[in-house]
Amino acid sequence: MASSASGQRTGIRLVAETDYGVPSSTTFQELRFTGTSLNFKKETLESNEIRADRQPADVRHGMRSVGGDISFELSRGTFDELLAGVLSGTWESVTTGTVSLAADADDDTFVRATGSFLADGFLPGDEVQALGFATAGNNGRAKVTAVTALALTVDKTLVDDVAAAGRSVALVGRRLKAGTVLKTFSVERAFTDINQYLLYRGCAAESLKLSVKPSDIVTGSVTLLGKDMVVATASHATSLTPAGTGAPFDSFTGALRESGQVLASVTGVDIDFANGRTTQGTIGEVSPSEVHEGGITASGSMTLYFKDGTMVRRFVDEEESSLEVVLKDINGTDFHRLYMPRIKYTGADLDNPKNGPVILTMPFTALRDPVSGTCFIYQRSNP
Repeated sequence: MASSASGQRTGIRLVAETDYGVPSSTTFQELRFTGTSLNFKKETLESNEIRADRQPADVRHGMRSVGGDISFELSRGTFDELLAGVLSGTWESVTTGTVSLAADADDDTFVRATGSFLADGFLPGDEVQALGFATAGNNGRAKVTAVTALALTVDKTLVDDVAAAGRSVALVGRRLKAGTVLKTFSVERAFTDINQYLLYRGCAAESLKLSVKPSDIVTGSVTLLGKDMVVATASHATSLTPAGTGAPFDSFTGALRESGQVLASVTGVDIDFANGRTTQGTIGEVSPSEVHEGGITASGSMTLYFKDGTMVRRFVDEEESSLEVVLKDINGTDFHRLYMPRIKYTGADLDNPKNGPVILTMPFTALRDPVSGTCFIYQRSNP
């Protein structure tokens, strides 16, 4: 056994809780990470006693808490549960099921006579997969551009295909919307070379930061706040769900759409999502007994080359827009899709360097979209 812990021999695992501070299972999800500041803390209470010898009389330990960040390189198959905790939602599947569908070439729509695409849960922007059509080109993936009860319009050219049973359209993978479901986790820091295991309990995800930069891996961090910590010489996990093995996402293989159009001049996007969560003490308890919810704040900033006045006018005219970032896996098939269907820009600052391009910086705030009922949608390709 090593005499002191090595940074390369550590691990971070988490498991959802059903009751606050109580792991729901001993099967933990392993996380991939690049660093962490997650730690156990106590407030200090210093005596104000006045003494002739001028010495401090006592210091007491106060309220316990947990707080800090877990930083990572974003990849598929590892962070699904943690992302659901950040967005306070549930990963959902959307499908027509196997029904009678037609394809209409005039409007590039999938058409049905009964049932409802709206009731099924389809939204504009969804990446979907069609199956079972007689014309092969009507099958496969497409992006939804409009939804009504009986018509689903997509962004690819369809061929007329009369209605027939045994066809389906389904969301690729699963979709997560910012919501109101408070999730808490138990998070273990495992120092495997010295057999020390710190279990941080009652951890809620307060915020998420993601950064997409040219010529770089997509990076992020999640800030946690929690209840307390348990120290042990054996892991609290009896089994581990392995972390995903996919390569980290990068900025080369993705795409960015602003107001539905591809922007090729973007030099960076930062996205911040916060829940406004807090913990507070109560008399008779040494640690928080619950997490208090706050309001969601979804915001960020985009930088781009200054080519014309289009983007500046969006800010000047208080024009609403949308922002979509699609991160493609190196395998060419899988993806993560981040979509804010309704945003407003809150600035348009121009940097005027002596050399090099003029850069336009545009901070934005995401607002609740009345169609989807949320300010932030996250779609993953894995089921």
